[in-house]
Amino acid sequence: MARNVSLEARELAQRGLEHYACGQLREAVLAWEKAVQLAPHDAHALRLLEFARKRVRERDTRPVAHARPDTLESPIPGYLASLTSPESGEHPADSAREPAPDEEWAKVDTRRVLAATGEHAVVGAVQDEQDAADTWRDLPIQQGDKLQDSARGFVDECQAALREGRDDSAAQAAELALQLSEQSRSHDVDSIVDSARPLLERAFRACIGDMRCSPIRAMRSEELAEHGFDHRAAFLMSRMDGMLSVSDLLDVAGMPRFDALRLMASLRRAQAVDMVPI
Repeated sequence: MARNVSLEARELAQRGLEHYACGQLREAVLAWEKAVQLAPHDAHALRLLEFARKRVRERDTRPVAHARPDTLESPIPGYLASLTSPESGEHPADSAREPAPDEEWAKVDTRRVLAATGEHAVVGAVQDEQDAADTWRDLPIQQGDKLQDSARGFVDECQAALREGRDDSAAQAAELALQLSEQSRSHDVDSIVDSARPLLERAFRACIGDMRCSPIRAMRSEELAEHGFDHRAAFLMSRMDGMLSVSDLLDVAGMPRFDALRLMASLRRAQAVDMVPI
């Protein structure tokens, strides 16, 4: 029986993607090397192999960094709950509501370790002290009686971070602004955040990077729930085959494009995906 070399190469390419998602870089390299040996002109396998070899070199030569907590809970639910406490004097109807089932994924602002730990960590994630301090604790959550103050603070932080090239910080501020809008019953907050949607979209795009790159999984699907993601993230990651670009992936995401951008930026910030250059 004749060998189906093309099929074998595709299976090896897929096996390499599975290894990469588990953080097994060397095993991924071996699988993609075999795929290239079988199909020397397979551009897909060649691109994945070159990317993985570069990752291995970077991992082997980078300095050891200190790890940080895997996830950070969003401050928004606790903040809104504090406004409904007897001491706050606020009316519950004006402050918070339970998120709808399809909003559950947004309850937690996920972020994996900023330091480069593990075989599939994003190399150079901590670029400078500002990036290293990129946590919600540094963002402008007001403890006063006006939710809109916090909303304006998040939007202003998003704009400032974009201007200064702190893309992760910009995306994080954008995410918190949206969470505040979704989980509060304030028309003023909705108005502030809705008017800033073009800015928030730019922040998510900046965090994602080149939309022509092909995202691949850098985290097992089973781990997503631990980082606050739901079935929508699992579906999006299941379509990451190293061939679809970010733009293509957004087209098949099965959700509004803005929501898909937001989710992709969250996955990027959580280091759940890596980007294979064109």
